[in-house]
Amino acid sequence: QNVGVVAGTMLVGYVIEISINMIFIVNFAMYAVFLLIVWLFYFVPPHVLAKHASQRKGVSDKTPQRAVIVIFAALALYFAIDVGYSQWQSNLSVYMGQLGIPVRNYSLLWTINGIIIVLIQPLINRFDESFKTRLTHKLYLGILLFACAFVSLIFARDYPHFVLSMAIVTLGEVLTFPTFPAFVSSLSSFSEKGKYQGLVTAFPAMGRAVGPVLGGMIIDNFSYTTLFTFTSAFVIIVGGILIGCTRINLDDNGEIRK
Repeated sequence: QNVGVVAGTMLVGYVIEISINMIFIVNFAMYAVFLLIVWLFYFVPPHVLAKHASQRKGVSDKTPQRAVIVIFAALALYFAIDVGYSQWQSNLSVYMGQLGIPVRNYSLLWTINGIIIVLIQPLINRFDESFKTRLTHKLYLGILLFACAFVSLIFARDYPHFVLSMAIVTLGEVLTFPTFPAFVSSLSSFSEKGKYQGLVTAFPAMGRAVGPVLGGMIIDNFSYTTLFTFTSAFVIIVGGILIGCTRINLDDNGEIRK
């Protein structure tokens, strides 16, 4: 996925100078190829379906109330992060244009984002395997990184500052985005894993839907500085709620308290 981000964002700044229609033609062609791949190869073998059906038979356990509280606190944080993250994909491009930074440089930021992910994610995976990092600790560090990234945007006036902010955001993304589904799965019961994984998809999607509109309203009525202050405070407040919920409802090993 992120190799695609690297290649796509690296090329789009140049392709758009030829013709903006080329962007849509290439997108259509790539989705057509992907549809063919899905049609030919995306299926679950019958014996795997039968195995899952036998595992689920007679299972109707419920997720404990303490776990539900922590799960929804984590989902709220995912929503808050994506409200801020979506500004990079929408209002930040306008802001950088107003500062005289060309579209090519903006698209290059996403190339940097993809490169950092491709390089850092394997290192984090190796670190996790070696030191058995707790999921909660990764979320706590992610809160700090996203808050720092959004705060840094308050002072960003030139391109190197935006590169620094993107690098910090990307480190937070590498830590937290794969962690949310794993964290929720670790707390949810077998029979309700599907429901909560659906919410893991829904909450950031809501953040990406609300973020650009909310950001635009804040910019129109106040300023970009107010927007960046709001996104920073939002992540810090919701992150604090998650930390409080985990302290109350989970023990030192990350297990649900009795």
